[in-house]
Amino acid sequence: MNGSTIRQFQGRYMYVDNGLLYETVRQRIKAVRTAEGENRLTQAGLGEFLGMKRSTIANVEAGAQRVSLHNVYQICAHYRLELTDLLPSIEEMRRRSSDLKFAGIEPGLSHVLEKLQRRD
Repeated sequence: MNGSTIRQFQGRYMYVDNGLLYETVRQRIKAVRTAEGENRLTQAGLGEFLGMKRSTIANVEAGAQRVSLHNVYQICAHYRLELTDLLPSIEEMRRRSSDLKFAGIEPGLSHVLEKLQRRD
């Protein structure tokens, strides 16, 4: 399904665009890394802290590679952040995913998703 999932829980459906999720996390990581202050790091510096190459950090920030959950924890620890500072809330993902109007979904499936969305 093009990196997207539909889940039902307690009678509610939620469309989650996986690309949007990782795009949000990627943007937040880059914003934190480049923010002014004593903890500002280069891509090479963050890579060294995480035990990665600079090119891996560049790929994560460019969206060519996904960041691992344990790396998100390490980034939060370094910058003294909570996970919620880098990971979007369920409500934010629900709202932003529905704003996509189900673009890029397999042909024939968008009408099903729209129908499910009207139920909520």
